[in-house]
Amino acid sequence: MSALGRFAAGSSLSTSRRAWIGRASKAAKETVKRTAASGTRAGGPSHQTSDARYEMMKQILFQEEARQPPQLSDEDMDRHMTILRAQKIYRMGESAKRRSEREGKFEAMRRAYDALEALDERLFDGACQKEANMTFPRQMRVATETPPTRVWDYLK
Repeated sequence: MSALGRFAAGSSLSTSRRAWIGRASKAAKETVKRTAASGTRAGGPSHQTSDARYEMMKQILFQEEARQPPQLSDEDMDRHMTILRAQKIYRMGESAKRRSEREGKFEAMRRAYDALEALDERLFDGACQKEANMTFPRQMRVATETPPTRVWDYLK
């Protein structure tokens, strides 16, 4: 008896799942025979991305049965739609709040740039210039909870 046969027989799977496992194991065996007959190996020139047995095991272990949506009465459906509308209105309000914050920040940045340009043209040009080669630790460093054990030498 194959390993999958023992798995199916010894577990508490439903009859339909056991029947599916039997059909799938036959299909996997046929695929393995075809692959062996064609002379290709796993990882060889075959167009198959993975072994059929692994695919079958993934389907058996991780495939969920389709759930039926609950049947709602008219009153429950009205409640459900009211909640969905309220949630949509809330999300629209949150989105508008975030948008206004972004616009305010952008306006403050524009005013700062205008003030810098009026104050000193050289500083304004320096602020607008992008650095050609970003250095990793100074400008792209990820925040951590602990300091590094070895200090980076910026002068190298």
